[in-house]
Amino acid sequence: MLTIHHLVYSRSDRIVWLAEELGLNYEMVTHHRDPQTFRSSPSLWKVSPMGKAPVIQDGDTTVCESGAVVEYILDHYGQGRLRPKAGTPEYTQYLHWMHAAESTLMTPVLMDVLAKMMQVDSPVWKGFFQGEYKTLFDHLGSAVSKHAYVAGPEFTAADIMVSYPLRMADNTALPMPGLQSEAPCVSY
Repeated sequence: MLTIHHLVYSRSDRIVWLAEELGLNYEMVTHHRDPQTFRSSPSLWKVSPMGKAPVIQDGDTTVCESGAVVEYILDHYGQGRLRPKAGTPEYTQYLHWMHAAESTLMTPVLMDVLAKMMQVDSPVWKGFFQGEYKTLFDHLGSAVSKHAYVAGPEFTAADIMVSYPLRMADNTALPMPGLQSEAPCVSY
């Protein structure tokens, strides 16, 4: 049976969502963060070499990292669902957004959240993030203005991947007062 190791307030929300979309039978093991450091609990370190989530276990196989976990689940349990057919323009867009979610989208969002947590108030930081948010959200807005979803007319795992940086940008992924983003509101 597939086991999903879920860390509260983490990207592992994506994997639970994916498993639900696919109608998979799975066991979920929930790990909690240390209230002082916000780091993962020792229980997660027992299955994840870096103490990060998501992590899945499927028999003797353990897979870490959101994108890798998504691809593993789709390869083994997807039956062609939630991923466009390889070689199509939609598949190219799917690949783009699968990787952009953790790189291009997530980097400035995470840096912005950390700056707010550390109470950094600098015109340089604000200028950088406002410019990055505009570029990122304009690009994302352009993609979804052509189709209902990021990779085309069908909902895919790329939409699930993109959801987390958007939730972090609008302060719905982490319950920390004072982290409201100055990112423009995105309807997605």
